[in-house]
Formats: sequence, structure tokens, C-alpha cells
Amino acid sequence: MHSTLEKIKGQLNQIITQLQSSIPSDEPFGNAHGNWSFPGLTRSELIEEAQAIADLIEAYGGDDLRDNAARLQDYLRRLQFLQQNTVGQIWGNAAAAVPVYLFTLQGLRKALTAVLVDDEQVKAAVKLKKLGSQLRSLEARLNGLGPRTESLETMVGRIELAYNAADQLPTDLESLSEARKKIADLAKDAAIDQADIFRLKERAAEIDNELNMRADKAKVVLDRCETAYSAATSVGLAAAFSERSSALSKSMWFWVIGLMFALVAGGYFGSGQLHALSELLKIQNVSGLVLFLNLLLSLLSIGAPVWFAWLATKQIGQRFRLAEDYAFKASISRAYEGFRREAARFDGDMEARLLTSALTRLDELPLRLIEADAHGSPLHEFASSEIVKQAIRAVPGFSEQVQVLATRALDAITPSKAQNKLPNGE
Repeated sequence: MHSTLEKIKGQLNQIITQLQSSIPSDEPFGNAHGNWSFPGLTRSELIEEAQAIADLIEAYGGDDLRDNAARLQDYLRRLQFLQQNTVGQIWGNAAAAVPVYLFTLQGLRKALTAVLVDDEQVKAAVKLKKLGSQLRSLEARLNGLGPRTESLETMVGRIELAYNAADQLPTDLESLSEARKKIADLAKDAAIDQADIFRLKERAAEIDNELNMRADKAKVVLDRCETAYSAATSVGLAAAFSERSSALSKSMWFWVIGLMFALVAGGYFGSGQLHALSELLKIQNVSGLVLFLNLLLSLLSIGAPVWFAWLATKQIGQRFRLAEDYAFKASISRAYEGFRREAARFDGDMEARLLTSALTRLDELPLRLIEADAHGSPLHEFASSEIVKQAIRAVPGFSEQVQVLATRALDAITPSKAQNKLPNGE
């Protein structure tokens, strides 16, 4: 192929590349821009026009340009100008650039027509060229067969020897074939077994990983369970102690209310007796026995409220101490788990001491706060007090004097009741 045709073909390929890079869309130019003056052609159609000329040169290009050499040489300059100045303007100004592009390629096609005419002479020349190439190829093959004839003779001799050996040893070949078949079957089974082994190995690795993961999760869950069990124990103890403390506190209020009623009743009855005693004191020449009797009656009238007030006071004190003890144990139970964790962070001995201290406090019986002596009345408690015991030991005949005073008081009360009944009987 002539060098000018090669250059024209290369320039056409550059134009195709320029069209692909400078035109962003394959839509018809008129539709893409909405301009009636733009042609309804696409980028692919412009590329096909240039590619058709390049294919024509590739198919029928020869070495003889005849009288068109200068004209075709000048088209190199025209195509270069078309690529550099016109192709870049096609997308923005298709109305002016596309006709220029098509007219230029049309002129090139006319210039090539005189050179690339498909006549019988050209076809004959092409066929002659192909036949020459085929003859040279056949000649080269024949030249190569000469040295190989000797090796072919050797190979034929070996084949004959092998054929004779095969006729002499049919049994060996048959057994060899059977052995090869068995080996092939064994190899096939071995391949299947190997695949199964690999699959089992992978499955075993997956199971091992899953077991390790399960073991780690189980360890975490066990740690959480132990922590939750410890916390639940502490919370349960705290709830029990708190419930008991709350119950004692609530029951204490009933005794407080009872104490208030007892004090009110004692004040009411005491004020009445005090008023009667004050009226008696206004009478002149009142005997001491009458005064003593009225004073004794006043004491007896307020005895029941005082007795209940004494009992309520004792109950309030005991229940308050018990409620505080249970509340303190509940606080220890709630705070133990947190204290234990903090102590374990610093020292194990501190954790052991904390446990010993907590158990010591929790093991303390509530009965230690209740008085060992159970008195039935305030007088019983007063008689059992240390003051009375010291008076009995310090004053000689103190107990006998108390008995005499009590006897006189009872004797004085008896005639008084008899005199009060006589007028009613008359």
C-alpha cells in the first residue's frame, strides 16, 4: 500500500477519535439542541462515514496512485485542518460544521475512486499476489519435509516393532489395561474421598470455631450469672430487712397514737380528780384520811392510762431500735456488692475483711436490743429498779413500813365503802 494512503487512513482514524471525544452525546444534533437548523445526524453516523473510507483504503489500497498522487497528498493537509478546526465545532455549531465535514469526506471519496477502482485487473493482481504467497508457503513446507522423512522411517520401524510385541504379548496388555482401569477407578475414588475429607475438615474447623465462640459466650454468661446471683442475694437480703424495718416503723405509729390517746385520757381523768381534790381542800377541818383516800382514788383513776402510756413507751422504744437495726442491715446488704468490687480492685485481703465485717453485722440477733426483764406494770418495774433495791439495802425496815402503809390504806378504804352503803340501805 502506498505511504500516502497509509497516512490518509491514519488521519481518518484520528478524526474518528476526535469525534468520540468532542461530541458528548449520540443524540441527533437537532433534537439534542432543539434547533431546526441543525442536521438530524448523530455522532455514530459521522464516525461511520469516516470509517467507511478507511475500510475502503484498507481493502483496495495499492502502490500505484496514477495521476492522483498530488491531489491525495494535499488531502492530508485538508484532513488535518478538518480535525483541528472543524470537528471541535460540530457539537456547538452543527449547522455549519456538519456540512463542511461531509463535503470534505465526499471530496476525498471521489479522489480515491480513481485509485481504488474494483476492476478485473486489480482483482487479477490481487489473486496473483495471493497465489504467489501460497506457492512460497507450499515450497517452504516441501523443503521442510525433506529432513523429516528420515525420522519418519525410524518411527515406522518402531511402530512395526511395537506391533509385533503387541501380537506376542496380548495377555500382558490386557492385564495392563485392567490394572490401569483399576488404578483409574481407585484414583477417582481417592479424589472423591479427598474431597469428602477436605469438606469434613472445613466442617470440623467451623464446628471448632463455633464451639470456641459458644464457650466464650458461656463463660461471659456464667460470669454474669454469678454477678447477678451475688446481686440478687444482696438485693433479697436488703429487701427482707427493709420490709421488716418498714413493718416495725408502721406498727410503731399505732403505739404512738395509743400513747397520745393514753396521755389525753390521763390528762382528762387527772384534771377531774385534781379539781375534786382542790374542792375538798377548800373545806375546813378535813381529815388527813379523807385527803389520802381522794389522792389514792386520783392515782387509781389515772392508773390505766399511765399504765398503757408506759407500755406504749416501752413498745415504741423497742420497735424503734429494731427498725433502725433492720434498716442498717438493709443498707449493708445493698452496698455490699459495690463495696466488694471496689475492694477487690485494690486488695484481696480487704475484700475478705469486708465480707467478715458484713457477716458479723448480719449475724447479730435483733433480740439483743430487747430488754431481758419483762415487767408487768410500771410499779413492777419501779420495784425492780436499782433505786428501790438501794433504798431497801440502805434504810432499815423500809419494806415493813411500806407494807404497813399499804395495810392502813386498805383498811381505810373498807369502812368508807361501808358508810357509803348504809344511807342507801336505809
